Amino acid sequence: MAKEGFKLNEICEAFLDKAMEIYDVPSVALGVMVGDERFTGARGYRNYLTKDPIDKDDVYHCASASKMMTAMGIMKLVDEKKIDLNDRLVDLLPYWEMEDERCQRIKLYQLLCHTSGMHDVPVEDWEEKWSEKVVDPGSIKRYVTSDEVMKGRMLCEPGTGGFIYSSIGYELLGAVIEETSGKLFNEFIKENCFLPAGMDNTTVLTIERTDGSLELEDIDKLRMAMPHERDENRNFIMAKYYPYSRQHAPSSTLTTNVADMLKWGRFNLDRKAFSDETYDKMWQDYATVPNNGEKMGLGWFMREQDGHHLIGHEGTDIGFRASFWMCPELDMTIAVLSNVSAAPVKRINKAAFEEVTRSL
Repeated sequence: MAKEGFKLNEICEAFLDKAMEIYDVPSVALGVMVGDERFTGARGYRNYLTKDPIDKDDVYHCASASKMMTAMGIMKLVDEKKIDLNDRLVDLLPYWEMEDERCQRIKLYQLLCHTSGMHDVPVEDWEEKWSEKVVDPGSIKRYVTSDEVMKGRMLCEPGTGGFIYSSIGYELLGAVIEETSGKLFNEFIKENCFLPAGMDNTTVLTIERTDGSLELEDIDKLRMAMPHERDENRNFIMAKYYPYSRQHAPSSTLTTNVADMLKWGRFNLDRKAFSDETYDKMWQDYATVPNNGEKMGLGWFMREQDGHHLIGHEGTDIGFRASFWMCPELDMTIAVLSNVSAAPVKRINKAAFEEVTRSL
């Protein structure tokens, strides 16, 4: 229960003003929900070079926050008993088998919590990853059977190396969704995540916003948040590409705004997607993240702050950062989006949590 006189809008407006003074970013969008109260706001520029102001409803690329949706899709199929968390990946994808024979022992839950030992796309290859602009419906299956995946060497025996983050593992989960459901990944996620949550401005299929063009000038005309980087003098410049390739949708291509992310929070805090038993499995600790001590559930990270338990996911990509966290105990959700590489969105999210909870 909030204290008498609790004014979420005033708290968040003041916080946004302060955040833009402290953090050097082209823009920041903030969504905060406490119970039935909601705030959405933004500061800065959608396009820093043209000084076009950001609007609170403008759409951002959210990178690895996409993995929450993929995990929810898998857990929906688990809840419906169409697949099992202990199923072997090679049994779920009859057309798939890496040259590394250890792949035969990868289980579904290990992909979800990043303990499969699967390798990943190196950070230095991200620019090439987004320059490909793959858009056809068969791209996920084609990618998981490409040489990059099939001839790659696993980093360890499944289940023995602890937490090893792998976006490739999530492309494989997207392939499992398509193989099991008989639907395209974007269609299944829309039907089972976005529509039930009321997220009408959210997609993993960015090209449906753009009539098929991924050129920056066409993205700009749609008034989407534009991707920025920094030059050698730390000045903001436009990124070379908008980060989209359909083959990476299960790991990386969510686009949305903070209002819809609050709907995502409400949908999951109310446990609307599937049974309580399945939610409990999803939010159980499966691994420890070595660099920060956070715990890893099935597609969701878990951390502690000021004595409270939070569940969520970060997103990092060329030109964008996203931070989404829920606190079930306080019935609270906080989403922070920004449009520059390495924006300190998690730090902003933590500061917003501290600011709001201080007034509860």
